[in-house]
Amino acid sequence: MTYYRSGKYHDEDGVMQHIAAPSFRFGAGVFETILFNGKSLCYFNQHLDRLESSLEKLGFIVPQLDYAEIVMEVIDRKKLAGQTARVNIFALIDEHETVDPVITAAPYTPQLEKMYKLCTVTDGAQHPLLGHKTMNYMYNWLQRRSAIQKGYDDAVLLARDNLVTETTTAALLFGDGERFCVPGGKSRLPSIALEAARTILPVYDCSVRSYSVGDFRYAYVLNSLIGMRPVTAINGTRFMPDDHSCKTVTEKICGC
Repeated sequence: MTYYRSGKYHDEDGVMQHIAAPSFRFGAGVFETILFNGKSLCYFNQHLDRLESSLEKLGFIVPQLDYAEIVMEVIDRKKLAGQTARVNIFALIDEHETVDPVITAAPYTPQLEKMYKLCTVTDGAQHPLLGHKTMNYMYNWLQRRSAIQKGYDDAVLLARDNLVTETTTAALLFGDGERFCVPGGKSRLPSIALEAARTILPVYDCSVRSYSVGDFRYAYVLNSLIGMRPVTAINGTRFMPDDHSCKTVTEKICGC
């Protein structure tokens, strides 16, 4: 395991945390997951902007580092140059309540043909922190874990009044064959993959409730690692796969 922390590159099997650090005690911090497609870091500046914006809104000072140079050095040390890799920046809050970034990279194999089956959560939740990629992802993790145990790939999160927002790991998009509707509004995490899709698809914002997903012919999940993939079912509602749109948008997201 190779990672960067506190001005040094480490080759160790784990990251040490002080027992008094908020990151250890409460899962305090934010993170980003970035695709390295073998040539470049896809939408790296947008990921860094989102991380820095979250830290600032949560009341922390962003360390001034050359993140791109550090990431590429970690990739080189891991011998991942020319390969597809997943890069993570973990902005941990240390025992002095300052930000201590940990930067890692690992091999990643895209599942280019995967189609997704989703279920909705049984208990909706709405909180301002859901608009940030915080390290304390327990709610999302538990919902995804439950969905997988039931035979699904992920869980659809709901806000008040059964409003659909996103999945635990990806943005959601619905289509009727002409236009594409993104649910969730301010209740969902700002999605970099979704913003890339907006540049080539006629995407509009809408409200979708869990009982009205059947009004659409197509459904999709999007994130920075998978691109855009078809959803074939949400609970008992089935959707047609739209391979053409998925291929076009995935090339935009992952080809960068």
